[in-house]
Amino acid sequence: MQRLIFLIFIAVISANVFAQNFTNIRAKKEAEKVVIRYDFKTDQPEQTFNVRLECSSDGGKTFNIFPQWVSGDLMKVSAGAEKTIIWEMQKESPDLSGDQLVFQLVAVQNIPEVPKPENTGTFTDGRDGHVYKYVKIGSQTWMAENLAFLPSVSPSGEGDQREPFCYVYGYNGNNIAEVRATENYKTFGVLYNWTAALKYCPVGWHLPSDEEWKQLEITLGICWEQANSTGTRGAENGAKLKSQEGWFKSGNGTNASNFSALPGGGRYGDGNFGNIGASGFWWSSSQFGSAFAWGRGLGCDGQGIQKGVNNMEGGFSVRCIKD
Repeated sequence: MQRLIFLIFIAVISANVFAQNFTNIRAKKEAEKVVIRYDFKTDQPEQTFNVRLECSSDGGKTFNIFPQWVSGDLMKVSAGAEKTIIWEMQKESPDLSGDQLVFQLVAVQNIPEVPKPENTGTFTDGRDGHVYKYVKIGSQTWMAENLAFLPSVSPSGEGDQREPFCYVYGYNGNNIAEVRATENYKTFGVLYNWTAALKYCPVGWHLPSDEEWKQLEITLGICWEQANSTGTRGAENGAKLKSQEGWFKSGNGTNASNFSALPGGGRYGDGNFGNIGASGFWWSSSQFGSAFAWGRGLGCDGQGIQKGVNNMEGGFSVRCIKD
């Protein structure tokens, strides 16, 4: 059997920006085992990492050996000195010996499994069998996805504020079966003018009033005594409502509330669709004059919640709230 030469290569792979590194690495062959000792440092001491050993038998050109007969400090490793990995090399394969045996240590952040919140669930809309997610936020229960009830569909160039109109972003036809097969319908649901928004929530649910939106914002931590009646407020609280993916630029949120808001865009008064991926607006039941209604908006350029009005003729998303 030829003498083993251990060349140590240090590699760090992490799922985030935390810095970590291996130091003071020593490798020694003891009988039929290889004992590796190392110190581990990280700038986030509360984080833990899973460490794995990867080996190369061609001088480090390819690391295609992933030892299974290993034990020691491998799982949920935190910062500290004198960590140990024991590799029972001969059990792995008696033929691994060679002029060079190169190994590297790889650290991957350990992300613990998040238990399913007890305040979430699903319900079925008896009108069309659509299954919706819901979430309880404070004392309120909200739909955790956009309303998708679609009794009819119109092209973007048709509409007024007197009769209910339904739209699906990017679709300019009247075929319900056809539009239900589109990705925009499946992802973002339906865009409703205000009259349709008032009418189409499922039984036991309703379109939230401006006051009910306000209560949601208070639950998220916005101090209304210091907030303007319109405009953007809660500079970081919008992130709690926004989904963790799907927004342009750096607009993704934390979704800490499980509200899962997506940027469904809208159908505007000029008869055109716009802003999918960049913004979302959700109706309230509260009017502003004879032609406008209040709602809430989220954009990709900031993490605040925007209170504003839109023309009732426009088509926007709906989140229903439980009666």
